Amino acid sequence: MDDFIHNGLEASISNHYCKAYTVTDSNENLIALFALSFDSLDLDSDDKEDMMSGVSCADAPNISIDYQEVFLNKSRYPALEIAYLAVQEEQQSKGIGSAIVEAIACKVQEQTLAGCQFLTVEALSTDVHNAVGFYARCNFAPCEYPNPHKKTLRMFRTLYPKERL
Repeated sequence: MDDFIHNGLEASISNHYCKAYTVTDSNENLIALFALSFDSLDLDSDDKEDMMSGVSCADAPNISIDYQEVFLNKSRYPALEIAYLAVQEEQQSKGIGSAIVEAIACKVQEQTLAGCQFLTVEALSTDVHNAVGFYARCNFAPCEYPNPHKKTLRMFRTLYPKERL
């Protein structure tokens, strides 16, 4: 991961793939780094059926009655991808990563520039680093079957306001 920070992140930012943000403590020490990128989520009819029944993820969507037909007839949905998220090793297991994900979700729900219905992530899934469990605890659900030949698992989280539930 350090290799990506030092070699890939700057190129990704300068080529407008993503925008990076840092989290620091009161002494300006780096605690975490994350990057966001626009994305879209393609859902097949089985995914949509699971979502409507609340099976696909713990943060089940609450799609308003007047929008359900429109939602079901779409094939692609606006999303924001967490392109990168890293917390300093000595700061891990303190809830910082989860707090960052929640802050991202809240900011996206509050923004008025464009529509966004989902957060997405390609969760690292290797023997050395596995973020799938972390994202599952943050209410993300897989949107593909695990592939042992792929080092990530694509996951999504709905952004429907919980107060509608």
